[in-house]
Amino acid sequence: MKKLHLLLIRSFLPPFIITLFVSTFLFFLVEVVITYLDDFVGKGLSAWVLTQLFTYAFLAIVPKCIPLAILLASIMTLGNLAENYELAAMKSAGLSLFRILYPLVLLMLILAGITFAFNNYLLPKLMLESQSLLFDIRQTKPSVNIKEKTFYNQIENISIRVEKKYNDGHSLKGVLIYDHSSGAGNNIQLYADSGYMFTSSDTNYLIIRLFNGTRYENVQNENSYQRFPLSIMQFKEIEINIDLTGFKLKRTDKELFRQNTEMMNMWELQQEADSLKHSKELHHESIYSQLKNYFFSRVINNDSNQKCVSIEKINNHLSQAEKSLLKEMQVNQYRSLSAFLEAEILSIKGIERRIAEHWVAWHERLVVSMACIILFFVGAPLGSIIRKGGLGLPVVVATLFFILYMILTDSLRSMAMELILPPVIAMWLPLFIFFMIGIFLTYKAAHDSVLFDVDWYIQKIKSLLNLKSSKTIKENSENLI
Repeated sequence: MKKLHLLLIRSFLPPFIITLFVSTFLFFLVEVVITYLDDFVGKGLSAWVLTQLFTYAFLAIVPKCIPLAILLASIMTLGNLAENYELAAMKSAGLSLFRILYPLVLLMLILAGITFAFNNYLLPKLMLESQSLLFDIRQTKPSVNIKEKTFYNQIENISIRVEKKYNDGHSLKGVLIYDHSSGAGNNIQLYADSGYMFTSSDTNYLIIRLFNGTRYENVQNENSYQRFPLSIMQFKEIEINIDLTGFKLKRTDKELFRQNTEMMNMWELQQEADSLKHSKELHHESIYSQLKNYFFSRVINNDSNQKCVSIEKINNHLSQAEKSLLKEMQVNQYRSLSAFLEAEILSIKGIERRIAEHWVAWHERLVVSMACIILFFVGAPLGSIIRKGGLGLPVVVATLFFILYMILTDSLRSMAMELILPPVIAMWLPLFIFFMIGIFLTYKAAHDSVLFDVDWYIQKIKSLLNLKSSKTIKENSENLI
């Protein structure tokens, strides 16, 4: 039995590892590289920064691809065994399907435990690192790229135009610089026949040396706005230092991102959800207090010993202007009450959505782990029924089932976020549906069903057609008689 166990595990692990890597890589290309490509290009990011970001993002995608890898690998493994009649030989030796799958079930339990530990402990840290780094990259300005005959305005308070930029990337011809640092327009202008551009050794400054040019400055008194004569200076060589610290990657404090549900483990999510629930209760108490102490006290007299004066008697002693004023005060009071209740209801709805978001993330930690087990019990019997290995039919079947699972999961998650369904139902209902599918397929596989045998269906159709044709012939012959 130990050799049989090793055979099954060795047959399962290679397609599982290959599928996991390929699916993770494809998701990585779509969700990170293609989506944020414009945020990476032209910003002069170092290889180390990109390596960090891609490593964090790649590892963070791995958990969501594990169920797909298990589904496909289980179909391929059992399909190969059934196609080569190895599964039939095991059954003929007296082993049931459940006994054959025993070592793989234990492996699924181990993978589910590893997936849960990864999602609950390591994934929040990876998401914190990747999302904070991605945010900083997106906030970084593009690197300086001055083009010919085009004003470059990405540098703060500076506009630069060059007539020609030589192939070395440093030598310039026909340089025009507008300096807006005074905040009063183009007060300072520089024209030069040629120039040379380079960065300082610490890359904090862009240094531009201009040769054979003119500097114009329109001097203005800041207090009196009195203009002085235009200042003109001829120069043979002048050097301009432009601060580039705004173009460098600046790291934001990671603690600012910790309120995101992706950066929390299950205990932190539950604690935050309880805190939000307490905040919701405070809003309910605020509504009750405001209604009791401010609004109701104006229309309800709590002193039972005093007699209530009717509105009709009051109106009889008021002038028309006083009646209008009283009516306006009542309308304003109702409007104030309506605005207060509307604001509080919106606040409570926002808190309820945040609570639902936290509970969805809480259940998701468990759902992904359980999906490893349930999708195995969908894929393994599927493989033994279709009796095909390799990358043909198993890939198609696994992709269709996984797409169905993802559509159900995403749709119900959205319904939970919109407070249409409770998070516990929305997150576990897709697994329950696939659990029932797994039971059905396992039963069919244990009884050697021909559920996906195309030849069997063709034979049944042919026999049905032959039966109908024979009945037709018999009826025609009876009619002739």
